[in-house]
Amino acid sequence: MRLCMLMMLSLAAMGCGGSDDKKSESDDTTAGEMDTASGPDADADADADADADTDADADADADADADADADADAEVPLIVTVASGFDHVCALSTAGSPVCWGTNEEGQISVPDEAFFKLSAGAGHTCGLKSSGQLSCWTTIDNGLTEPPDVIYKSLTSGKGHSCGIDRDNALHCWGTNTLGQASVPEEMTYRFVAAGGLHTCAIDTSGTASCWGQDTGDGRLLPPSVGLVSFSSGMTHNCGLDGAGNIHCWGTNDFGESTPPAGAYTQVTVGGQHSCALNSDGYAICWGRDHLLQTAVPGGQYTSISAGRAHTCAVTPQKAVVCWGDNSAGQAAPPETGTGEVSDTGSTDTGWTW
Repeated sequence: MRLCMLMMLSLAAMGCGGSDDKKSESDDTTAGEMDTASGPDADADADADADADTDADADADADADADADADADAEVPLIVTVASGFDHVCALSTAGSPVCWGTNEEGQISVPDEAFFKLSAGAGHTCGLKSSGQLSCWTTIDNGLTEPPDVIYKSLTSGKGHSCGIDRDNALHCWGTNTLGQASVPEEMTYRFVAAGGLHTCAIDTSGTASCWGQDTGDGRLLPPSVGLVSFSSGMTHNCGLDGAGNIHCWGTNDFGESTPPAGAYTQVTVGGQHSCALNSDGYAICWGRDHLLQTAVPGGQYTSISAGRAHTCAVTPQKAVVCWGDNSAGQAAPPETGTGEVSDTGSTDTGWTW
């Protein structure tokens, strides 16, 4: 009996031990299955994080590119007007900052860090009129060009080696080279308009009468017509002006037809060395006179401002960009990037010009 009981207890103990071993194996299997299941989830999370980081980097790159494009656009000046000298050009941006190109042999495109609302360009110098009425002129030529009379000005013009301006009392002042009387202003007169030419000056007094002084070679450059001129432009040896109806009148040399203007009404006229240009009310330009360097070959399109130099011409488009054509021997017909449109030039590098 005792033997049977001992055998039964032994079998019971073995049964209990087998159950614990199986439970342990089951627990181990479950734990192994949990570990196996958690591996792919962790990798998926890591991949998601990596994708998020990549997207964030892409967004950051896109923002950086957008900022760079915005900065590039901000650096392109918008031009409102342009002034052509002999072989250089200075344009005025909407911010009042001058943008100049072409020859710099006399420092004429070494602009000061100042803001202006009007510019004028001569042969080897440039001048700017500030909103305060003060003038600044820059050049390395030592003939008084950088020392205008100390008054408050409202207008400004530059010739070959001299400049002139009208002050707020309508008195006219000229300075610079005066070898032929081009800077000798008639006394006791008041003026409302002035244009400096190569070696002469023309002006309209407050009564509306036009007169000219300076070099007189008998070619008629000092004899403006009595037609009620309201504005004009003076070149080296000829002049062209507008009457109240917009008709163009020219006087002076006419060797290449530079003083034979087209018929019609115009809003602006500008005179270069031996060519002339004008804008009509629709903004289309026309040029006439000598064309050996394509200075009268106007590119198609509309313009808001135009200025003729010695043998080149530059104009401003409605998109506030500059377009130039003609002599490009000093880079004067190759403007920098300006405005919101395509900038182009049709400049010729032929140096056949003889002054």
